[in-house]
Amino acid sequence: MTLFIGAITFILGTAIGSFLSVIVYRVKTKKKGIILSHSICPSCKKKLKWRHLIPIFSFLFLRGKCAYCGKKVSSHYLVLELLTGLLFLASFLTWNFVEAVPSTIDPSFLNLTINWQMFEIFIFYIITFTFLTAIFFYDLLYKEIPDRFSLPAIAIVIAGGLLLGLTPPLSMLIGGVGIFAFFALQFIISKGKWIGGGDLRLGALMGILLGWKLGLIALIAAYLFGSIVSIILLLKKKATRKSTIPFGPFLVIGIILAIFYGSQILEWYLSTLTI
Repeated sequence: MTLFIGAITFILGTAIGSFLSVIVYRVKTKKKGIILSHSICPSCKKKLKWRHLIPIFSFLFLRGKCAYCGKKVSSHYLVLELLTGLLFLASFLTWNFVEAVPSTIDPSFLNLTINWQMFEIFIFYIITFTFLTAIFFYDLLYKEIPDRFSLPAIAIVIAGGLLLGLTPPLSMLIGGVGIFAFFALQFIISKGKWIGGGDLRLGALMGILLGWKLGLIALIAAYLFGSIVSIILLLKKKATRKSTIPFGPFLVIGIILAIFYGSQILEWYLSTLTI
C-alpha cells in the first residue's frame, strides 16, 4: 500500500509541476486566465491537446519539441515536473500517514488506517513545496520573485505553523524578523545590488517556516551552495564578477535541506561541541 500511495503521490506531484510551469509562464507574460485558459505552444501559439500535456512522458515522447512546429521546448519543464514529483514523494515517505493497525478480531490481520494528524502535516508540506518550487524556477528563469508567490506562501506557513504546532511561535517570530532584517540590511547597504526585494520576503518565509535555529542552517546552506555555484561559473567563464546570479533558488535549496535534514545537522553540530 505504501508503494502504491507513494506512486500516486509522485504522479500527483508531476501533474502539479506541469501546472506550475504554465503558471510561471503566464505570471511572467501577464496573460489573462492564468488558471483556466488552455495551454498553448509559446512559439506557434497552437492549442495543445491532452496527450501533449502528460507530465514527463509527453516531453520525452516528443523529444523536447512542440508537436506542431517542432520548436525545442526548454528542459526546465521536465525538470520542474520531475522535481515536484520527487518532493511530493519525499514528503509522503517522511510523513507517511498510512498506518497498519492489528485487527481486534484477528491480531494477525492488519487493517490500514489514516493518521489524520500526519496527513495534515503532509498536506501542509506539499503545499509549501509547491510554492517553493514556483519561486525556485521563476527566480532562476527571470531573476525576480513575484509577491503573488511569496506573500500567499508566508500566510500559509504562518497559519500552518500555528495550527499544526510544527514550530514554536516565538521561534517563528525571531526567525522571520531576524532573517528579514539580515537581508534588509544588505539591501540597504548595497542599494539593492547584493540582494533583491523578493529575497527579503523569501527570507521572512524561511524564518517563519523553519524557526530561527533551522532557519540559520538553511541560510548557511544557501550561501554555501551559492558560493560553490558562483565559483564554478566564474572558473568556466560562464559568469563574471558583475553578473547577476539569482539567490532565490539557493534559498529554496537551503529551506528544503533544512526541512528534511535540519534537525539531524543541528544534532550533529551540537554533539561535536560536547566532544
